Amino acid sequence: MARQKVTRRQVLKGAAAAGALGALGGPAVVLADKDKDKDDDEGERIRWDIVNIFPLADCVKPGGQASARAQDGARITVMGSGTFPNVRDRCSRHVTGGGSWTITPGTAPGCFGGSGNYKVTELLSWIVAPGTFPAVCDTIGAEEDFRAGLAELRVKYSNGTTGVLTLSCHGAGTPDCVFEGITAS
Repeated sequence: MARQKVTRRQVLKGAAAAGALGALGGPAVVLADKDKDKDDDEGERIRWDIVNIFPLADCVKPGGQASARAQDGARITVMGSGTFPNVRDRCSRHVTGGGSWTITPGTAPGCFGGSGNYKVTELLSWIVAPGTFPAVCDTIGAEEDFRAGLAELRVKYSNGTTGVLTLSCHGAGTPDCVFEGITAS
């Protein structure tokens, strides 16, 4: 058997790959799953979750958080889950869910931090994208029910304001024009 030599380049490649996996391992991924257990007048429902991804186990679990950042460095971080009807080209108030939010202020004057809860009040848009479940195990739902895509949800924040929470899910095989994460207003 020939002796294999490990080069410095191979070690650096391995370290870079481990670093990339570590960066991806934290919470901040949004997935949309069909929820066949719900029965309402609009038919099939889509379940959304802000999840944790554990790369060593390649497993998706509930309870993650996702953030969006403004130009001045302000950041909103949200946690949550819910459902909406699998409808396209129309709004629907047949939604469930919500979660918590925290705003860390940036450098712009007049922008303040805060935290509280939010409730989803309306589905504004749902666009399905191609893609399959990107992990090995899903502790939330059935892997075959995974859906990649973009959902826009109207939300009411506990401080009395309303906004839009955009959830975007990029699966395996999803076109790279579909981002992974959230935006919020």
